[in-house]
Amino acid sequence: MAMPETLMNLAHAPTGPARFRQGMRCLVGSVNVIALQGLEGSLFGVTATAVCSLSAEPPSLIACVNLKSRLSEALRPGAGFSVNVLATDQQKIAQAFGGQTGVAGVARFAFGEWHRSEHDIPLLAGARASFECRVAEISDFGSHRTAFGLVTDVHLGDGTSGSLVFGDGRYGAVA
Repeated sequence: MAMPETLMNLAHAPTGPARFRQGMRCLVGSVNVIALQGLEGSLFGVTATAVCSLSAEPPSLIACVNLKSRLSEALRPGAGFSVNVLATDQQKIAQAFGGQTGVAGVARFAFGEWHRSEHDIPLLAGARASFECRVAEISDFGSHRTAFGLVTDVHLGDGTSGSLVFGDGRYGAVA
């Protein structure tokens, strides 16, 4: 199928990374921490807003992480990982896992209360929701790796807090 002429014209009008980032700052996203235990038992975690539902049948989601992150190296087919949807009072956790505090690696897990699921997947206490997943497929594109996760369990928070969001370079809250 041929691309419509209007899209062909757009496809040849490149935009630079700086302009793209400026536009994407207008897109408000839920703040999440993606966490997993690597093959050697090491813990990995990163803050991400590029997470969304994929399908209800089977329950699945996609999570995108920068290829430069150590977590992206640990994502492999069959690996278990969690997506922890942060509550409004968990901004310091978002900042730690987002590299904004100077804390790196496993030391980031000192922020927040973490426990392991029965499948050894790290879960954040107090999160609005935590999704336990298994990597079904991996796809790399540009600067990011996308993990297609089959959701094996969902842990819901107590519902007393709103969700932490990020947009226009700032954290905010949605009740």
